Amino acid sequence: MNDFAIILILAYLLSLLSVILTRYVRGITGNILAYLISFLTFFIAAFRPDNFPDVDTYQLIFDEVKSNSISSPLFWLIHGEPGFKFIIKILQNLNLEYRGFLIFMSMLSYYLLYTIAKISKTPFSFLWFTYLSFYFVTRDLGVLRLSIASHLIILSLLQTKNSRRLLLVFLASFVFQYFAFIILSVFLFSRIKLKIERVIILLIICLFASSQINFSLFENFIPEKQIIAYAGTSQVENSESSSFIPILRNMIMAMLIYFLYRFDLEKNVLKYWIISIIFSVAIYLLTFNILIVSQRFGAYFGAILPLAFAYKLSKNSVNNSLYVLIVILCIANFITVFYYNDFVWKLT
Repeated sequence: MNDFAIILILAYLLSLLSVILTRYVRGITGNILAYLISFLTFFIAAFRPDNFPDVDTYQLIFDEVKSNSISSPLFWLIHGEPGFKFIIKILQNLNLEYRGFLIFMSMLSYYLLYTIAKISKTPFSFLWFTYLSFYFVTRDLGVLRLSIASHLIILSLLQTKNSRRLLLVFLASFVFQYFAFIILSVFLFSRIKLKIERVIILLIICLFASSQINFSLFENFIPEKQIIAYAGTSQVENSESSSFIPILRNMIMAMLIYFLYRFDLEKNVLKYWIISIIFSVAIYLLTFNILIVSQRFGAYFGAILPLAFAYKLSKNSVNNSLYVLIVILCIANFITVFYYNDFVWKLT
């Protein structure tokens, strides 16, 4: 196991301690500890080893943006969303090199997570713990743009005004993830009364419709280099076995979230959360033949999971048994994510 993995495990144990302090000890000690540990963890993430996913890809994007002006046609052909390349160009004009770019992205992710906690009125210690348990390894340490887009998606699901939702979804799509706009379907679907039988019908329709979905439908939206890289791999070929575990996991999470918030279905914001989790299952069923699509689209809808669990942990009405159950679930998920993403701990 490498030093980076040991640091991450230590950060997780301290984050768990902050949750215990927040729950059982009066005062702000737990939150202060969480703010400190999370800040250090996000900062250290900017110094991820070169074997981590996307490190070389973003280095290539950074260098290509640097060598082309915005007025150049080549600038628009570089992989990445327009807004993302604009950010890189601005940072380069401020004389920041690639490492400075990674630090900026990490600090932006940290700030957005802080903003989510503030707007949702959730103690930061709970949100940081659940986020670290579910997504930090796979998002911030793996796919930079998806991590930021996920935060913006969560913020859109917290809004009560349509104008703010649209602005946040636009930023997520234009700057970080082209297809993040798909989250707008949550707000459209929320107009329908949420009932179990309707959810079951939706999932059945998605399962049967999956036979009509193939990778060629998405080729026009993916850079040629990536299409060549994906050709013949499980990412785009029939991959039922690869998708079974994510489908099962998201199904369990959806049922659990529904159980936790079953009495809050009339509250619009909480209803958005539940629908988003349900859609994460639906999108996996619809596109399970194309792993790269099911993982990415499912991630947009599943982004709300950490907040949904953190928000429930923060409620005084939650008894100790349920509280411990959620914490244990988070710990088990972190162990699973940490283990299967071996780029974190393997020696290079």
